[in-house]
Amino acid sequence: MKRILLINKKLSIVFLIIITFVVIHSMDLDDKLLYKFFHWEEEFSILKQKHKKELVVINEIEKNLSGITYNENTDTLFAITNSPRDIYELDKNGNVLRKISLKGFKDTEDITYIKNNKFAILDEELNGLFIVDINDDTKFISIDDSIKKFIFDIKRFENFGLEGISYDKTEDKFYMVNERNPKKIVSVKGIIGNNQLEVNIKDELLENNFYLADLSAIHFDDIDRRLYVLSDESALLGRIDDKKDFRKYLDLMDNEISSKMKNSEGITRDKEGNIYIVSEPNLFFSIKKE
Repeated sequence: MKRILLINKKLSIVFLIIITFVVIHSMDLDDKLLYKFFHWEEEFSILKQKHKKELVVINEIEKNLSGITYNENTDTLFAITNSPRDIYELDKNGNVLRKISLKGFKDTEDITYIKNNKFAILDEELNGLFIVDINDDTKFISIDDSIKKFIFDIKRFENFGLEGISYDKTEDKFYMVNERNPKKIVSVKGIIGNNQLEVNIKDELLENNFYLADLSAIHFDDIDRRLYVLSDESALLGRIDDKKDFRKYLDLMDNEISSKMKNSEGITRDKEGNIYIVSEPNLFFSIKKE
C-alpha cells in the first residue's frame, strides 16, 4: 500500500510540473519568469557584489543614445546616437568631453573601438559597418571618409536588423547581433587585416535561450575572452562561457538603480572589468569595483 502511495505521489509531482509548464506557455508569461523557473541555479550576478552602481542623465544628449565602446588607449568611452547621428566622447562618470558630428549615415546603432584610433560604426539602415578614424582633433566625420566598409546581406524584417557590434582584437573578428526575426550573432573575420573574409552565423548560441526576447547589444571582452549579450526587452545581460553555453550575468530589474533603464541599447567593459550600459533616451549606467 505504501509503495502504491509513493508511486501516486511521484506521478502527482510529474503531473504538477507538466501542468505548470503548460500554464506558463498558455499564459505567455514573460521570458524572465521562464528563465527563473527552469534555471534553479542562477549565474553569479555582479549586482550582488560590492560595486559602486550609478545612473546618470547625460544632459548634452537629448535622445536616442544607442551604443557605447571603450578606448583603452585614451581610457575614455565613446557613445553614439542614431537620431541625430553623433558621437560623444565620455569620461568614466558619463561626463561629455566632446561631440563629433556625423554626415551621410542613416541609423547609427552602435560603435566599437578597434585599435590605433580606428572605430567601426554600425548602421542598421545601411546594413553595414564603416571603419573610421577618430583622433584627438576629430570634430566631424563624413561617411565618405570611411577607410573601409562592409555591407551585409542578412535576412531581416522592417525595423529589425543589426543592433550591436564589438571587436575581437586578437582574432581580427567583428561580432554583431541581429535584433530578432531571427535573433542571430554574426561574426566577420579578416576585415582589418585584409585577409580572406570568414562570415559565421551563430544560431546555435541562441537556440535554447527563449528567455531573451531580443538582442540589443553585444560586447566581446579581450580580457576574459567571452561574449556578453544584452537584451533590452528582457532587461538581461548574459554571458557566453567557454562551452558556448549562455549564462545569466546581470538582471537589470534586480537593482533599484538599473531598473530605471527601460531601453538598454549598449554595453561595454573597461580594462578593470567595470561595466557601462547606455539606455534611451540619454541614460548612463556604470558598475565599478570599489
